[in-house]
Amino acid sequence: MEAEKAACTVNDRQVSVEQAELDQTLVERAQQGDTEAFGELIEQHRSKARGWAERMTGDPHMADDIVQDALIRAFLHLGSLADTSRFLPWFHRIVRNQANMRLRRGGPHRKERPFASMGAAVNDGSEVDWENLDSILYHLASTAAADAAVRDHDPAESLLRKEMYETIHALLHCLAPKESAIFKAYFFSQLQPEEIATMYRMTTGSIYTYLHRSRQKLRKEHIRVSLGLIPEKGGSGMTRSKVLKLPEWPVQSSVKTTFMDSIGRMLAFLDDRHGTAELMGHSSFAFRMKISNQTTFADGIYMFDWRRTLLSFMEELGYKITILCGQLADSPIPLLGAVERFPIVLPIEEAVLPFIRKYIDLGKPVLYFDTLAVKPFVHEWSVIYGYDDEQRIVYLTDQMLPDGKTLSYDDVTDNPVRFAAGIDEFLAKGIDVLAQRGSKLRKQAERTVRFAVDYARQGCDYRPMTSYLQYTSGLAAYDRWIGHLSNTYTVPNRYGMGQLCMVYAEAKRYASLYLRRVPFEGEAMRMVLLASEAYEQTAEALEMLSSTVPFIRSSEMFSPQLLETCITYLNRAKEFETAAIGYLEKALAFNMEEKGRK
Repeated sequence: MEAEKAACTVNDRQVSVEQAELDQTLVERAQQGDTEAFGELIEQHRSKARGWAERMTGDPHMADDIVQDALIRAFLHLGSLADTSRFLPWFHRIVRNQANMRLRRGGPHRKERPFASMGAAVNDGSEVDWENLDSILYHLASTAAADAAVRDHDPAESLLRKEMYETIHALLHCLAPKESAIFKAYFFSQLQPEEIATMYRMTTGSIYTYLHRSRQKLRKEHIRVSLGLIPEKGGSGMTRSKVLKLPEWPVQSSVKTTFMDSIGRMLAFLDDRHGTAELMGHSSFAFRMKISNQTTFADGIYMFDWRRTLLSFMEELGYKITILCGQLADSPIPLLGAVERFPIVLPIEEAVLPFIRKYIDLGKPVLYFDTLAVKPFVHEWSVIYGYDDEQRIVYLTDQMLPDGKTLSYDDVTDNPVRFAAGIDEFLAKGIDVLAQRGSKLRKQAERTVRFAVDYARQGCDYRPMTSYLQYTSGLAAYDRWIGHLSNTYTVPNRYGMGQLCMVYAEAKRYASLYLRRVPFEGEAMRMVLLASEAYEQTAEALEMLSSTVPFIRSSEMFSPQLLETCITYLNRAKEFETAAIGYLEKALAFNMEEKGRK
């Protein structure tokens, strides 16, 4: 009998481990936008979640509503789950908090009366969302002291205010003493900012800054509490730090396409060095060009499927990676067309810092999209290579700073575009473009040349869902670019044009360098070399354009003469790249003939 029990226990543990591994796989797929994976994940645990809710409420109908609300929250915030192996405890906390919220509204044996409707009755028709901290704080700040007598005679309002004060007081521990005092003076004592400024001998503007910063901190803490998260500083009390040594990165290895530059740096951390021409060629970034249909904005450089491109390219190099991505709600999102498919994530440290620490602790850097890049850049790809819990900073690269820079944990948490990626393992089946030769490298080169031709003739297949964000790619991008400069009704963006010139001139230079190393034979190789020469001349024309319109911050307008000069260089570049594509088409045809003869 005991042996049977022991066998059952072992079997249950094995099933539990297998379920956890399956959950982790589904979570990772769902975080990358796979809605079917999320659906499968929920089907695995829906009945369990309903059981939790019914045990807490004693009401099967309310349990169904709780589970539905919890599923919506889980779907919206799955991108905030850094430890993908702990989906079930995380989901359990969401169900529990949703149940507690329902119970506070009246419990299983009373008619539910949402707090918002109660608040509306005492707020002159202005509805208060009692689950939203910003709404609560606004209600506090806008409630005049003269209304105290009315509130004292209204039991519902008195109860709500009591719960408000208890909720907010429970969160105040996250504020510094001065922040807390100013916050209480404004929201609780109803003092005006001018009065508080006099008390603390500060400017009124500084008081508003303190209030804004305090509200942001409380909002994050409120989210942590609602999700049942314990602030990391309240754990073991141990702070950690680790900074990886920056590998040597010569100027000639750096590239202005910072997506590829950062990938090259990540691999250099692992002592896996690849030539920049190979990286630019095999990734196809040497052959891309995309121009906004609005004007010469530089955002076309970033308009590609970040997740798919990174996953497929790293697999080609032989690596498995994990991606953490998302966008913050209620934030202005730069490059919306590239990130609009990302899930909504929470602005809390627990949603991103554990991911960064995990890889740094393993001695691996993290690819990161930095919206606080040093000027003249606005936002660029970088590599996080260290963190320090005591100083609350991360260390990362920057295109303009050879020795790198730091960002605060708040900067990372509040980044409206969240994209981080870490390398998990090396896959033997991957194609090492330096070490392997023969048929695998030849097939890779064939795919790259085919991509260059298809992209030039047909354009990019990635389209933003937002209708007003439209782009032209391939050879047609030259016509769009020239059109922006020749159309009297369009004002070219000089700053964006400077970045376009710089990035695409360098890309075409690497296209030329890459093609010289393509392992074709005979007539196919001769055509490829002719294409390489044509790309070199394309690069020269775009470099002349770049020197004419340098990448600097400038409010100077284009003169008619300058516009004509730019159009001349663009026409020349288009002519040479069109010739290059023609040679590549012939190279593919000759290559097919040679393969047929073999």
